[in-house]
Amino acid sequence: MGTFRLLHPDLVPQRRESVVHAASMLVRMGLDDTVLSASPVHRRLARVVLTSDVIEWKPGYAAGTPAHDERLGVVRVGGDRGGVLLSSILIAYLDVLENAARAGSSLTEDSWRTLLWAPTALFDHVLCRPRVGMTVVIPCPGAEHLPHERVLAGQRLYLALMQAVRFAVTGVVRALDDQALVEDCVTLATTCLRAAAVALEFASDGGLDGPPSPLIVETPEHRYLWRMISEVRAAVPRARFEQFAVALRRLNDVHTAGPLLVARG
Repeated sequence: MGTFRLLHPDLVPQRRESVVHAASMLVRMGLDDTVLSASPVHRRLARVVLTSDVIEWKPGYAAGTPAHDERLGVVRVGGDRGGVLLSSILIAYLDVLENAARAGSSLTEDSWRTLLWAPTALFDHVLCRPRVGMTVVIPCPGAEHLPHERVLAGQRLYLALMQAVRFAVTGVVRALDDQALVEDCVTLATTCLRAAAVALEFASDGGLDGPPSPLIVETPEHRYLWRMISEVRAAVPRARFEQFAVALRRLNDVHTAGPLLVARG
């Protein structure tokens, strides 16, 4: 599957405005979230373009979990932060869809909807698009046996989605004077947390004869969420925080090695 470019954790965008240009460019190129419901041929072509130099990126950014990154073929980069964030998420989704099409999946239709809603929600948030729903195209079952590729695809998507969670949570604590934006940010964070849990389920969905999916170690995004929990609780209505907290607990229940327990306020 080759290497997978991911932002250095400290370079994850902190404001919606810093991602708008990249999102608009990807929309103009037909490489936004809608590409995930395109034909398999179109999706493969989109992946080729997204992994090219159409997005400015700079190598040489080591992260705090080098062994973990090495196991998953992750290369930490800088450059166009918004472009790298969005393209890494789309590439990871394209790899998951390709793997599912070739090797099948036991994920339910509801799980696929949860998984595929996150990129649409992200582009809606960044571009202030009206929410009009999405088209979910569930991959046709394949017969190949690709357990190693499945682990890589699922866990890479998990890591990319956790950066989207960090981006959204940062928006919560930076937009305290705009309650509508705060609630939109925490809703996006919750959506991406739910999708991240499904991504880990996909990573371990290799069948009884497949290898167990290794536990995800605590990432910088986990530690960031720990630091921000109190601020998120204080910034959003209780019901919205409870949804966020439940999604975080669910993620912890799936596979993560570092506990992400959330104290009830």
